This record gives sequence, structure tokens and C-alpha cells, in this order.
Amino acid sequence: MTKPDLRFELEKAWRLATAPLRPLPSFVIAGAPKCGTSTLYDYLAGLPGVRRGARKEPTNFLHFPGSRLRAAMNYPIRLPGQRFIVGDGSVEYFADPRGPQNVRDVVPEARLIFLLRDPVKRAWSDYQMFRKFGSDSADFSATVRSAMSWLDDPAVLPLVDAAARQAHHPARYVLCGWYARAIERWLSVFPREQCLFVVSEELLTAPHTAMPAVFRHIGLPATGAPELPKARDGCYAEAMPADTERELRDFFAPRNKELADLLGRDFPWE
Repeated sequence: MTKPDLRFELEKAWRLATAPLRPLPSFVIAGAPKCGTSTLYDYLAGLPGVRRGARKEPTNFLHFPGSRLRAAMNYPIRLPGQRFIVGDGSVEYFADPRGPQNVRDVVPEARLIFLLRDPVKRAWSDYQMFRKFGSDSADFSATVRSAMSWLDDPAVLPLVDAAARQAHHPARYVLCGWYARAIERWLSVFPREQCLFVVSEELLTAPHTAMPAVFRHIGLPATGAPELPKARDGCYAEAMPADTERELRDFFAPRNKELADLLGRDFPWE
């Protein structure tokens, strides 16, 4: 029998007891995974007037739907007279069918930020992350080919959405890159003006151009030309098989067009 972690249980009880003193997030970086969300969160959390939570990705709005107290457990105590904001960077909200409504139920006024990266490169980076940590040893090409066939079949999509309630599932690498489908779900419950869509490649290569929109969106003063050191090492020695990359690019081409039509802009992906 595993002994309970007394220190962990005491800390959790303390956080819950003090939850009424903890502010809920005023901005949520809701995804997509492996698109630079950790880099953006770390930068914003280091600015004056912003405090970080105990974890970048508490995922509280999925773990504790509708609970203001449990949702607030991750954030710092704010005493009377203190002025700061906090953010949530839980990327698992993005493609989970419950994510948009669960977030809206607790923080309906939150400013949402979505980072979008070349979905083919995003898929490979996601796979490499799970493989690095021992969560996936399956063949990438076989996994994504199965996922593409499922996502092309309307009859199977409800099963994929059910699987998407789990952080890791066989369709994840492809599903999380079908941006338009996920974003339509968010826009069905949040006003467009509360949502900011940022191209990851533009953010990381020209932050001085991309970041002012982020500052305005969450109500922070601009801080000049920011430097955004990468929070994660996304470089992998192994390259994606060329035939698999071609198949993924063919799969995503119409879905990228769908995204461009939805958001009214072009994206710098092949």
C-alpha cells in the first residue's frame, strides 16, 4: 500500500483553504501544444504586474469543471491593495471538447491566446516529446496514418473527440493541428474580441512585431523589443520520414485553407 504524501496533502489543503484569496486567471494561453506556449508564458509571467501560478499547466478547468475554488488553487494569494494578474497556460484545453465551455463557465471574461505553428512540424515535435518521456514508443508514421484516416471519416469523429479527453491518445498528433475545427468550438462560446491568434513562427522570429498585440490583448503596457528565450528544446536529431511528411502536408492543406478562411489571414506554412 502506497503511503500518502503528507507534505503534498497539506499543501493542497492550504491552497484550497486560501483559494478565496487567490485570483483566477485573467488570460489563458489555451494552445496549441508544442507551439511555443511555454516560451510565451514564461516571458509574460516575468513581467511587472504579472505573477505565475504554481504550475504553468494546472489544467484545473478540466480537472475541476465549474469549481471556482479548486480552479483558484494554483494561483498566488493576492492580499488587499496588491495589484497583479495571473495566467493559465494549459494547452490541453485546446482540442478537448470540454475545454471551451469549461473555461467560460469559470472565467467568462478571460482573454484567450492561441499559438498556431506549422501543423506538420507541430505533430513531429509532439511525438518526439512523448517518446522522450517514454509515453510513446509506437511508429510515428503508422500512428499518424491511422489518425488521418479516422479524421477523414465523419462517422469516427465522435470517437476521436471522446479520445481527446485524454492528454495522450492515438489521434493527438494530427488532431491538435486541425486548428480550424478546435477554434470554431472556442468561437462558439467566446466572443471573437476575447481571442488572439498568434503565429508561432512570427512570434519567435520577430517578437518585437508580434508581442505588442499580446500586450494590448491582456491589458499590459508594451515593454519595448522583448527577447523570448525558448523555454523548451524543440530540436531533434531525427527527421520525420519524407513520405510521411508529404502525406501530412496533403492532409493539412485543405484544413489550413479552412483556418485561413476562418481567421481571415494567410499562414506561412507549405
